[in-house]
Amino acid sequence: MATAPEKTGSDLTDEKYWDMLNRKSVSRFFLLASLSDRPQHGYELRRSIGQCCPGAEPTDAMIYPTLKILLGGGYIACDVDSSGTRDRKVCSLTPKGQAAYAAAARAWAKMLPWLQQCVTSAGVLEPTPMKDEKLTDQSEFRASV
Repeated sequence: MATAPEKTGSDLTDEKYWDMLNRKSVSRFFLLASLSDRPQHGYELRRSIGQCCPGAEPTDAMIYPTLKILLGGGYIACDVDSSGTRDRKVCSLTPKGQAAYAAAARAWAKMLPWLQQCVTSAGVLEPTPMKDEKLTDQSEFRASV
């Protein structure tokens, strides 16, 4: 007796589905990368991650809960900056956060060759920008994070 295909609620043939998963899976890593460069508040983090990863700008709903988790785990420290029109929490990596960033970078470095191999075997030879977005070169990527 044949069974009906299982419904996942998602169309795995839709590239937007994979874009969403990618954005969710790497946003914490890019947040740590941004904070490794300099202390930032939530809006700055959102902007710098969006600049390095066109089309993958995290939402406030991704940034602020992640900051709360990182703060609670001792990975970041936040100070209040009252110099502007409103108070902002400016966050920076703690030594534990620097260690987490280094561990995440090592984990991603192990995956990159396999990801590239799979992308190539799927017939995608060159990265393509998301619709209405531009790719940045590596120097622009690092400058924005």
